[in-house]
Amino acid sequence: MKKKHFAAMIAATAITPAVVIPTVTSAEQPIFSDIVPSSSYASAIKLLHDKGAITGFSDNTFRPQETITRQHVLVVLERLIEFPSIRDGKRFSDVSEEHSYYETIQNAYKAGLIDGQPDASFNPNTPITYAQIAKILAQAFNLQATETIPLLDVPKSHWSYPYVQALSSNSIITPSDKFFLNEPLTRGQFAVFLERLLLQNELEESIMPIGQWSGKIAIPQSPLSVILQINEDGKAYFSVPAQGLNNYPISSIKTIKDQLQITVEIAGTVMTIEGKVEEDRITATFSQNGMTFPLILTPYEPPTVTYEELTVPVEGGQLKVALEMPKNITDKVPVAIIIAGSGPTTKDGNSIAGENNSLKMLAEGLAQQGIASIRFDKRGVGDNIQLLKDEGDLRFTSYSQDVEQIIKFVQQDPRFSSVHLIGHSEGSLVGIIAAQTSTVASITSIAGAGRPIDEILLEQLSVQFSQPSLEKVAAILEQLKNDKIVDNVPEDLYALFRPSVQPYLISWLKYDPAVKLAELDVPTLIIQGNNDLQITKTDAERLHTAKSDAEIIYFDTMNHVLKDAPADRDGNLATYANPTLQLTEGLVEKISSFILK
Repeated sequence: MKKKHFAAMIAATAITPAVVIPTVTSAEQPIFSDIVPSSSYASAIKLLHDKGAITGFSDNTFRPQETITRQHVLVVLERLIEFPSIRDGKRFSDVSEEHSYYETIQNAYKAGLIDGQPDASFNPNTPITYAQIAKILAQAFNLQATETIPLLDVPKSHWSYPYVQALSSNSIITPSDKFFLNEPLTRGQFAVFLERLLLQNELEESIMPIGQWSGKIAIPQSPLSVILQINEDGKAYFSVPAQGLNNYPISSIKTIKDQLQITVEIAGTVMTIEGKVEEDRITATFSQNGMTFPLILTPYEPPTVTYEELTVPVEGGQLKVALEMPKNITDKVPVAIIIAGSGPTTKDGNSIAGENNSLKMLAEGLAQQGIASIRFDKRGVGDNIQLLKDEGDLRFTSYSQDVEQIIKFVQQDPRFSSVHLIGHSEGSLVGIIAAQTSTVASITSIAGAGRPIDEILLEQLSVQFSQPSLEKVAAILEQLKNDKIVDNVPEDLYALFRPSVQPYLISWLKYDPAVKLAELDVPTLIIQGNNDLQITKTDAERLHTAKSDAEIIYFDTMNHVLKDAPADRDGNLATYANPTLQLTEGLVEKISSFILK
């Protein structure tokens, strides 16, 4: 059942460009009962605990205000770093070989961290002083004084002066720290000193994977390609080509040694990437909305751009389009405007379901047949994300008006002999509406709906939703068809009917594709795949009935993304995220011959 619910939420996103599913996080619980999250020691103690350096007391307290003994300082340090041996050991009068920390104390002496007292004792249970900890930390972490910072309570004549200066010039102690040489150090302050040292040490050794990386989030049945770009200036960007998300600024990026942590925040949704950086890959996990999936990123080389980039004036700005021209042409050629389907669909035909490159392949195939084409990211998606400021402002006619402007634009280009429309899925109706007020030479409808969208939605959702949920969907659609906003949308249907998308749905529900097609006197080609899970033969037949002079063709094994696919649902959906599969054989040739005649 969980898989079906997840699939339903993915399907719901196919309507509009933006999807926000709230992320629920639980409050972080304190590690020790006496360390609240707001404590000045909290982050330091958590770091040491996570590294296995401290365990606290048996009553689950840490007691940050208590002093720490000389022996316990060495125990914690040995859990964090290696003690290199630079001299032979020394027998201390008060540390026998049976002592619990005999080996640790011996290792610390051999490493030059301690010397003991003149009377050959070590005083393992005595609280350590600030002066003593300065020497131990400076020696343990190889700190050097790079500048002289006056400290009123640390005279140059004192034996600890160079060690205190080493801590000070490395920002381990700051002017706000009280540094009284002979006072005992507290457990909390020791943790703070270690946190500063460890973070500084890890920062210096961190590996920042500069460059571009790509990989697929291993979502079951629908792997999703992503691209990560990290610049030398520390700025980083995240892209999801199939969803039209390009070069979105990353909120934060952090490396600790070979560990990478990335956070991306988009409209209240938080995504994280955490993993290990290796020479030729980043092995990570991707998390969003409580779900986590594997992600392996490898070096990425951007594909070669084969099209000409143009801008078309539209309402609200400039629409970026891709013009694919045939090679070695000398005369005017027909140009087809390829209109993508519903949801955040890119000019290449990719959406939230994955990367399939169906429309990219169609454009390139048409070029080989001597036909130019224009394809484009829908407003609010990819290159044209800036054209949609607020999802609530989007209407169905926003898309058809963009197509009308493209038609006017190409009609003024002397390279083209005629203008044709190719609409895929929802793009079929968009093209039909645009042709009501524009002059085009032909319309090709591929997997176009032949019924109003409420009937299509109910049919699509019937394989994923329970009967009670379908009844709620039907009730909401009925209200929207009557131009009524639905205020109280059930939580399980919120992604589909959130308030900001309802105005768009209302504008879409007004259209019956078959009725609008019947109003056109334009040569029409209707294409339908028999293995299409989203649009069926019923739709193609209804369009053909409405326009009986239209040419209609069926491809036996073609699915909704124009690839040959099995009839079973899982195998069929797998093709939505497979860009290596070619278009169904004969599809490009059929469209080309129709346009050229």
